[in-house]
Parts: sequence; C-alpha cells; structure tokens
Amino acid sequence: MLENRLKQILLKVKKKVFTGNLGNTLSTFKGTGLDFSEIKDYVIGDDVRTINWKSSAKGLGVKVNLFNEERELNIVVAFMTNGSINFGTKRIKQEVMAEVLGFLSYSSLKNGDNLTTIFFDEKLEKLFKPTKNLGLIEDTLKYALELNPIGKRVDINSFCHFVNSSLKRKFLIFLIGDFYEDTDLSSISHKNEVYALIVRDRFEENPQFGGDLSLVDPVTLDEDNLSLDKSSISEYRKLIKEHDENLYEHFLMHKIKYGKIYTDDDVFVQISQILKG
Repeated sequence: MLENRLKQILLKVKKKVFTGNLGNTLSTFKGTGLDFSEIKDYVIGDDVRTINWKSSAKGLGVKVNLFNEERELNIVVAFMTNGSINFGTKRIKQEVMAEVLGFLSYSSLKNGDNLTTIFFDEKLEKLFKPTKNLGLIEDTLKYALELNPIGKRVDINSFCHFVNSSLKRKFLIFLIGDFYEDTDLSSISHKNEVYALIVRDRFEENPQFGGDLSLVDPVTLDEDNLSLDKSSISEYRKLIKEHDENLYEHFLMHKIKYGKIYTDDDVFVQISQILKG
C-alpha cells in the first residue's frame, strides 16, 4: 500500500512539474538572495535601502552595503509533524502534505537549486542535508508517508530557534502543516522569505455531525466524551474562524505569504496559485 502511494505521488509530481509551470514560478525567485560583500561610498543611483547608517554616522560620507547576487536559491521545505495531520475525510492530511513536499522538492531540484528538507515536531526529527540530487525525493517522500504523527506536537518557537541558529544565509522557507498551534514566525521572516502552506480537511472547519461522541486527542491521546448540539458546533466553527483570522493577520504583518490546501483540492493547482500570489 505504501509503495503504491509513493509511486503514485512520484509519477504525479514528475508529470505535473514537467507539463505545468511550477518550476518556472519558483525560478522567478532567483536573484532575490543577497550575500553581503563590502561597504562602499554612496554614488547617485545606488539603492537608498542599502545605506549603512552606522558607517555613515562616523562622518566619512554616506556609505552603502554592497552585495553579491546569488544565482541559485537555498530552499528549505519543512514538514511540520503534529498528531492532528493523521486525519482526513477525502485523503489523510499527512499524505496531502507529502504530495506538497514532493511538488516543491521536485520543482526546486529541477531548477538546480539547493534543497534542504526538514521534519520537525517539538524538535528536529529528521534533516535531509542540502542537495541537488533528484534521487533524494523518493527518500523524503517515503519518510513523510511512513512517519507516525500520533502523540507528536509542533513547537513553532523551537523551529524558529533551529532556523536562526543553523541557517546562516538567506533561505526561501516553505512550512507545510495544519497550523492549529500558536504560530509566531516573526523571528525568521525578517531574514528569510517564508511561505506557510496550510493543509486542512474541510470537515475540520465545518463539521457535520452531532450527538454523543467519544473522541481521542491525537496529540495528548486524552479521551473525552462529548455531547454536541448545533450551539456547540456553531461555537467551534467560530473559534476556528477566529484562530485563522489571527493567523492570517500575523502572516500579513510579517510579510509571510500563505495559502490553504484542502484534502480534496488539486494540490498542484493550489500550490501554483499560492506561489503566484
């Protein structure tokens, strides 16, 4: 079963990337990475945004930072492992997230970029080191499909600490998860270009059930017996909406691009639309 799903995703990814334009969309980011080179005197025509105010304040004239433009991208795809991704009415969210990972990885490597793949929960779970080898995609997809998320919890603060302490250059970072946890990516968004790809099932946001239920929390594994009526379901929907509105407000405030992919969506089409903005 796992091997069949792996082959299906690999075939879909290769076919869509070759016949679609996702690779071309990613290539538009080229040249946005800047590597500091030196400080020089300001001349008319220099970008005022590169003025080094600290050096200029020394009274030796206006100084600007000079950068070398990077021609290839440094890309990180982060698979955020939470117990809640083991759910789906059409497809399991974990499988959809694996497909998202496959599309981004294949497009990146097809463009000749450096790809780092991270699996993260409360800590670094698995790191696939920077590579340009297309053959590695099968390994990362297999890992994404095989991992057991039950009982695991995403810690965004730990992830940001890992990024800031380990990734010294500017990166294009794609986070894939369902983003139900408290999320603050401000500490990594000022230096890196960050995308948040939210994978959800429509049933989670708009449940169509009621009555007496016995539920198990996929993160804490706590069991609870609930009696749900129209009022409690309405309140639940309201809480989800408020959570997402706060999430989007945070993303907009810190210039983090984002988009939602549902388990019944065409993943390739949704990713393409998100990247095009």
